[in-house]
Amino acid sequence: MEETITIQEPVDQKKKLNILAIADDSDYGRAAVCHGAMLAAVFSGSLTIVSKFGFAYEDHSPDIDTDSWLLYAQNVVDHDIETIMLNHYFFPETLYQYAEETNTIMYVIGVDKFQHEGFFSLKRALRFIKGSRLPVMTVGKTLPDKDIYQHVVLPLDIERQAKEKALWAGYFSRFYQSTIHILHNDYKDAGLRRQVTDNIAFVEKLYQNLEVKYVLDSVSVNQEIDRYSIEYAPTIGASLTVIMMTRYVTLGDLLTGKREKKIIGNEQSLPVLCINQRDDLYVLCT
Repeated sequence: MEETITIQEPVDQKKKLNILAIADDSDYGRAAVCHGAMLAAVFSGSLTIVSKFGFAYEDHSPDIDTDSWLLYAQNVVDHDIETIMLNHYFFPETLYQYAEETNTIMYVIGVDKFQHEGFFSLKRALRFIKGSRLPVMTVGKTLPDKDIYQHVVLPLDIERQAKEKALWAGYFSRFYQSTIHILHNDYKDAGLRRQVTDNIAFVEKLYQNLEVKYVLDSVSVNQEIDRYSIEYAPTIGASLTVIMMTRYVTLGDLLTGKREKKIIGNEQSLPVLCINQRDDLYVLCT
């Protein structure tokens, strides 16, 4: 059963973008819905709230008061957004399919790393993200401010996966006039520095062509740059970092764990936009 309220007609004939938030009866679930509402406003899209989700019938989120959650979504933004509440059960595969059919561009989930309150523990979050072709924004239980996403961190390193996450960070500038902070390590090693410089040059050219507002933030830290972005973001007033998920597991990952395990569900409650590398590059129409 679907309940649709406060419909706002599209301003043009393009198919409206959709944000999909998975709710549960906790502060983490409420934060996911509120962030979803903010994202729907940012992208001039609609918000779909999934109230019943699980990996099996015996492993699903508890029922929620749908009326209250609709109010949460409506009160967090300054104008009406199209909001759809889905009240039947979804499993990952059926939700992925629904998202593809509804022009969904992003999921939002609240991650309670140790699962004291929320449905999505770190393990469950990683399981859901792994199967998704769309980006997944993970949030803590902190509710978004009205000026959230004004500053976004794009950590760049030596990996040649810059284009997809650069595009997604850039969308916040294209749709919302955010400033993108390209965060990179100032390596002393000439080879590493050259690889990072090449990635920066590529992203700068891309952003200049797309008229994306950005700044270069150089740091010298003995730490993986994606992980450091969590610590760095609050120092510049940033409220989001963008990372690529690990596609191929290395020996280092087996020994120390994938880097995203130390980023998602972080203590700072900083939202993280998690992107799986795709063989086909997904590009929004702006």
